[in-house]
Amino acid sequence: MVSKRDPTAWLDNAFFEKVLRQALADKSITVEDFFISLNNDSSTQYASTIYRATVSYWIKGKVEHIALVVKLTSSKVNKLADANSFQNELNLYRNYISRMEDLLEQAGYSDQHLAPRLIYASTDPQPVMILEDVTHKHYEQYKNSMNFEDAKVVAEKLARFHAASFCLFKDVGGKISDDQFSGLFKAKPNQGVKFMEENFGIFAEEIAKWEGFEKYAEKVEQLLPNFLQRGIDIYNPEVESFSLKVLNHGDFHYNNMLVKFDSERSAVLDALFVDFQLSFWGTPAVDLYYLLYLVCNREARDNNRQELIYHYHQKLTETLEKMGHMGATPTLLDLNNDLLRAGFLEVVIVVCFIPFLFADCNAALKVFRETNDAKAYRRQLYSNPQYREILEPLLPYFLHKGFLE
Repeated sequence: MVSKRDPTAWLDNAFFEKVLRQALADKSITVEDFFISLNNDSSTQYASTIYRATVSYWIKGKVEHIALVVKLTSSKVNKLADANSFQNELNLYRNYISRMEDLLEQAGYSDQHLAPRLIYASTDPQPVMILEDVTHKHYEQYKNSMNFEDAKVVAEKLARFHAASFCLFKDVGGKISDDQFSGLFKAKPNQGVKFMEENFGIFAEEIAKWEGFEKYAEKVEQLLPNFLQRGIDIYNPEVESFSLKVLNHGDFHYNNMLVKFDSERSAVLDALFVDFQLSFWGTPAVDLYYLLYLVCNREARDNNRQELIYHYHQKLTETLEKMGHMGATPTLLDLNNDLLRAGFLEVVIVVCFIPFLFADCNAALKVFRETNDAKAYRRQLYSNPQYREILEPLLPYFLHKGFLE
């Protein structure tokens, strides 16, 4: 049976039989019944629609039950997702995640999963992925920014993710097809990047109205002609100025991870990553800037920024050593130099992403429209006192670091 909230009639018994027969390698499986419903947190998913399905099926003379996540990859907001995002994510699941997990297991990190298991994928009748529902393993969506201790757990998992990809590329001889990974910035920008560029201009106009901030507005405005190219230079895997090349998640936001809490729900024990539509090979500075601003809360970022980067680097080098990496290991200085070279991305995140953390949930999708009301609402977000409290001390920091040059 299908929930009234689910408009996809093709998700039927025959479809789930096909999925389970392939996943369990048993052509005799028959589906008795299923229930599918829209995921409660679907409002946070801008490039896909997520459903949860519970399927009852006959196998070897008895009825079994399985919980699945059904991910329909189709942008809901002005085509902000790149047309290649489905293939990008599918390529990562099929060709990299399992191999990276194998490397971690061989290095002694038993049961070190990086993401929910991919069970099935198809493009007919539309792009769909079926993933393991890990709620039975006590993983759940994280719904807010994290304190320092929880962010350290996530940073450690990110370091393992990056280290495994680095070894896959350097030591195992994995062949990387960069054209299969797009990342956020590319020579042909998608609507999402154009939206960010427009917001950059709106931001410059707004802060020009703030007393004492005119020089920052002028600096930001001067960046606009090179906005796209500056981003491309950071995301280009061939740039020699960066010290190392890893597989970045690319959209490393707390919405894009599932966490396991301790028994008292007072601390994060582990994290799994989801939504790899913007993954790409390049400097880990990209994921680290997302970690600082879109995973950490302000207190953790302001008070423990360098300690968190240090912790990440310690776990990165530890994992590389356990994996038997024989080449040069990037130093902490190398990593910090990468962060400096990619500093423009820190500005982009603060200007283009952080204001929307304070957007009203009911208006979140409306801000992507081209209407005057939508643009007026975006202007309003830049004047939010909570946002200004974050922004104002960062502007001189960006200026003195050279990120506004």
